[in-house]
Amino acid sequence: MSNAAYQGLALSLAIGCCILPHRGWADEVPPLGLWEQDTLTGDWGGARTTLSEGGATFGLRSIAELFGTVSGGMRQGVAAENQFLLTADLDGEKLGGPAGLTAHAGLVSAEGRGPGLNNIGNALDVSNTELPGRNQRYTRLWTLWLQQTGFDDALSLRAGQLSVDDEFLVSPTAANLLNSTFGWPALGFANLPAGRPNDQNLTLGPGYPLGAPGLRLTIAPTENFAWLTAVFSHQPESVDRPGTQFKVSGDSLIVTELQYLRNQAKDATGLPAMLKLGGWFDTARFDDLHLNSNGQSLLLAGGTPQQHAGEQAVYVVADQTVWRDADRALSLFLRAGAAPDPAINLVTWYVDGGVGLKAPLPWRAADVLTLGFGYAGIGQAARAADRDTKLPVRDCEAFVELNYTATLAPWWSLQPDLQYILHPGFGGANPLPTARPGGTIPDALVLGLRNTLTF
Repeated sequence: MSNAAYQGLALSLAIGCCILPHRGWADEVPPLGLWEQDTLTGDWGGARTTLSEGGATFGLRSIAELFGTVSGGMRQGVAAENQFLLTADLDGEKLGGPAGLTAHAGLVSAEGRGPGLNNIGNALDVSNTELPGRNQRYTRLWTLWLQQTGFDDALSLRAGQLSVDDEFLVSPTAANLLNSTFGWPALGFANLPAGRPNDQNLTLGPGYPLGAPGLRLTIAPTENFAWLTAVFSHQPESVDRPGTQFKVSGDSLIVTELQYLRNQAKDATGLPAMLKLGGWFDTARFDDLHLNSNGQSLLLAGGTPQQHAGEQAVYVVADQTVWRDADRALSLFLRAGAAPDPAINLVTWYVDGGVGLKAPLPWRAADVLTLGFGYAGIGQAARAADRDTKLPVRDCEAFVELNYTATLAPWWSLQPDLQYILHPGFGGANPLPTARPGGTIPDALVLGLRNTLTF
């Protein structure tokens, strides 16, 4: 946890708090222009609108957060992080090119150490901005792609540096929660490679903060149905190297998803709903987690791991608004998946779900209260390897999260957050040198606060 991370949090909060007194909370105080505009910096004297009308849109988002592990975990303590995401979007037609051509770039810069590595020892990070590995800071190109649509948006082709969690497995209700697994879930990041072959324990796949060269095709014959298929390079960027990387290997990760969408337009009068069925297949060869090439225990007999061709998983996502009245709405979501080969997959099945309530307080129309849970189960081969160590056998990790998104302005939100983590580290041995031999990590209670500004 660095001083710069705390300074970033303090600066982000100060920007909002120094202007907070100028806004009246009562209805009789007329709203100021500052509180109605979409971004903190406004229209730049008209330049922003001119650029957008000319085909160029730029965005900058700041996230600063503080998480305190108040009980359990490896140790109690506070962790601070901050992240900046710079985006640029170009409209090819407005710039004189063909209709339907767009381009996008995303640069992410983050600093600090999250509570997972420092204090909790869990696998399902409590923050979706937490840095992987032991990095304290990095700046990297996350995504960079061109997209061409045609046939009245019935066909879309995207190519470049892609992130799987931009489009696949997404649930709009789950997006309000902070735990990392509500984005690119543990079924993916716990089993797929992270681009660092010297560290076999580090996995991520092509999800935040890593991107990978890829190609995505979307076919949407009607407004209710869409089929997405993407091919990514098997090995994404190196997690411990910042900058610009375009790593291409001979193997591929193929992800496909069939979507049923209903009442997704802003002016739709019915209740929004979506159902997604998907899966992926990685064409590479994967090491067995327990056995060597002779079918014996790797730990007890040594040798090289037994090899398996391909890694696959299937999943389902459901998100349904079940009630809506004026500004208020109640939505439910459920995501579940399985990776059927326990020999190579650490997490063999996964489920998360929850409920979101928009405008929980009648006078706070833009706020959202969200409750979610997640569960990741460990496969048989990983458990068998643990038994050979004579240490606690990993079985699962689960958590519950309660989050309140307070929208103070279109460009400013505060999110108090509470998470309770069961079986941190999947119930395995406590890695601290001072831990009792054979002891596990106690269940942890974590309190957090995220401040988000859009410039």
